[in-house]
Amino acid sequence: VGLCAQDAHLFDSSVRENLLLARKDATEDELRDALKRARLLDWADGLPEGLDTLVGEHGARLSGGQRQRLALARALLADFPVLVLDEPAEHLDLPTADALTADLLAATEGRTTLLITHRLAGLEAVDEVVVLDQGQVVQRGTFAELASADGPLREMVAREEAADLLVGTR
Repeated sequence: VGLCAQDAHLFDSSVRENLLLARKDATEDELRDALKRARLLDWADGLPEGLDTLVGEHGARLSGGQRQRLALARALLADFPVLVLDEPAEHLDLPTADALTADLLAATEGRTTLLITHRLAGLEAVDEVVVLDQGQVVQRGTFAELASADGPLREMVAREEAADLLVGTR
């Protein structure tokens, strides 16, 4: 089981070395593919030393989003049969977060993935949605079923749609 937590831990080494922790025999192409799936390849290609650029202690030379995506790339490279993604897009702007979530769901298709999130984007692509309230399961089913039934998920959908309308009017 692999975990990609909200607060990604990176080591005081290079981008490459942080990735190779997941699979020490990974090829350059495999490293680049993992970075691409985490929407980080263009950034990595622009670094002064490429994949050999140092990230600093705990990734101090990176933004929160870059740290998170590098940890995601590492988890994808490890190719765990079960992957837990705990708020994988937490430190990203909303359009990037939604795009990354869609990419991750596509990249993890065919394997067991537990996505812990407060965002609804991409949930229509998952097999099952489990809604928790104060640690208790209060709804369970497909996104379409839960979004059309009275309950917390439908309320979340309505709030998110209202927020999107407000943003669209600015």
